[in-house]
Amino acid sequence: MSSKFELMAFLLDRFFLITVFIVLLGISGVSAQHVPDAEFGSIPDSLFQMQQPGNDTPYRITNKELDVSFQEANESIVAVLEHHIRIKVFDDSVREASVVAIPYYFDNDMERVTSLEAYTYLPSGERAALSEQDIRTININSRYSVKEFAMPAVVEGAVIEYRYTIERRYIEELPDFYLSHEVPTDNAKLTITYPKYLRYQSFIENFEGKIKHDVVYTDTSSVPKVFTIPQPQPIVTERWMARDIPPVKEEAYISTLDDYRGKIKFLLSEFGIPRQQLENNWEVVVARIRDKTDPWESINKNSAAKVKSDSIEQALDIAPKRQIQDSIYHYLNKRVNFSGQHTAFSQASGKEVLAGESSSQAAINQTLVAMLRAADIDAHPVLISTRKSGKINMDFPSFYQFNGLMVRSEINGESYLMDAGFPYSQPGLIPVDTYGSRGLVLRKDGYEWIDINPDKSLFDIQVQIDGQLERNGTIKGTVDAVQQGYPAQIIRQKKADGNSESEILRQTLFDGYPQMRISDIKVNNAEKYGQPIAITADFEIENYATSFTDGLKFRPLIVGYRNENPFSGPDRNLPITLDAPEKLDLSYSIELPAGYTIAVNDDRTIRFSGAEFIERYDNTSGQLNYRYQINIDQRNFSADYFPSLYKLYNRWVELSNSSWLIEE
Repeated sequence: MSSKFELMAFLLDRFFLITVFIVLLGISGVSAQHVPDAEFGSIPDSLFQMQQPGNDTPYRITNKELDVSFQEANESIVAVLEHHIRIKVFDDSVREASVVAIPYYFDNDMERVTSLEAYTYLPSGERAALSEQDIRTININSRYSVKEFAMPAVVEGAVIEYRYTIERRYIEELPDFYLSHEVPTDNAKLTITYPKYLRYQSFIENFEGKIKHDVVYTDTSSVPKVFTIPQPQPIVTERWMARDIPPVKEEAYISTLDDYRGKIKFLLSEFGIPRQQLENNWEVVVARIRDKTDPWESINKNSAAKVKSDSIEQALDIAPKRQIQDSIYHYLNKRVNFSGQHTAFSQASGKEVLAGESSSQAAINQTLVAMLRAADIDAHPVLISTRKSGKINMDFPSFYQFNGLMVRSEINGESYLMDAGFPYSQPGLIPVDTYGSRGLVLRKDGYEWIDINPDKSLFDIQVQIDGQLERNGTIKGTVDAVQQGYPAQIIRQKKADGNSESEILRQTLFDGYPQMRISDIKVNNAEKYGQPIAITADFEIENYATSFTDGLKFRPLIVGYRNENPFSGPDRNLPITLDAPEKLDLSYSIELPAGYTIAVNDDRTIRFSGAEFIERYDNTSGQLNYRYQINIDQRNFSADYFPSLYKLYNRWVELSNSSWLIEE
């Protein structure tokens, strides 16, 4: 008997504990949900009374909400993303305050906007609705389109509000939820209501503020809470909430602002019934690439590229592999018609590319890989993310971080990066918007990560001026310039566009002197891509120096000047991303008029890790000799180096705008 009573007591105790747990669970779910969403169409008076906090805040986002749920349709799972945004406008003259852009991934019908509703609420109490005729669809690139519209009747003090729904067929990851914008955000809230068969893992980027994160279990069952009766699973809702989010301001020389905005990313982590943990890593991503979007399929089938490569190789007979590579590259580079679209994969045929039809970056470079490999050159496609698309997050394995494709080859232990869609370029010289990223080399039997920073991709200008300054302020002499990297590519482009050698010299070195006379000009090596562009000319500039009773005012930087600092102010929080390394070497030897002298002997150096600015002065009787060198060896600098970079550029601007007094 005692054993029966003990068993009953045990069961009653267990029943009591389970009941208390269920009740507490229900209470916690209800209490946690006591954070009401902003009700669409119901604008509180406090928003109309809100005052502008500063002149640099023309508007602010008062509420940003996203509710994510899932539904099954046509034997597939669709993520339903319901957005709700509310904005307070302080300055109606700022375009961004009233123009709304809603991006969505249209490629392969991945996303579509299914509903859109928007209103402007005026301080007078009136409400203006957005007309459907005022919404336009803009294609940004091969993947994304934008629904864009200007909110109606926006005035200072108005509140604008809109909501829209996006249905997304691809659920392995969700679109990034941005917490920070270019203006303050008062409240941001993201809610995901899960079906029982999936869960996501979240990744928080670039955000140091407080995020309230909770999971709510909501019991919607009417079944009595008795442990002997099977209970349905509660609805699981995961939420992220943040308040008072500061803005992220656009700065000069950044990769893209999205790289620095606070955001939450989501990757599918569990799926199935029962749910199984999913493996998410780059090996899985590469396997999916090979299964669905493998560039090797197009490369291997590119018979037209192989035929053309064979004919080029046979014409060169027993030339070194590097020479064959250069010939193949330039043959293709001169014939392709780059459409401007960056893609990581293309099914276009090599025949279309070689015929000069409009082609994406991937189509062009897949053809280049096929041509190089037909010549027994070890070449592979490299998946990249362009500057505009943002940096690759190595902790977030996803194919959709790639939006471009270039080529890497290896000859005798030396590697070459190239993009045949970049006109008038060469192996090692790639577009600025692809420099500095990371790339995934997709081999036939593996992959590897590389840094995209070929040594020929730089701004390299060397100029020697030998001149004579006359009493009336006229300066004349000779200029000898050598340009490599991007400056040489620009000159080759200008020459191909029909610009004369005189126009090229004026545009590249003397763009501020319409009264200048030029003679005996020569532009050498324009067709020799392995050599730097060399320019020589005689020049004469009347009234270059200003004549005064006590001497001449002379500007030291005849060429290579910079009129403004590219950075807006001495303070900055974001890292610096220059276009590419910079090398500028300016040497001057100026013969002064008889009897004139100048005292300039202030040698100085600004030097820090990755950059230097050197000034050297050597003045003898009747001769003014000086040299400026700027060497910036890297592209990326942390914000800690900003004061030093600002000082370097400021000195450059100071010299460009200064004048020396040459006394008689």
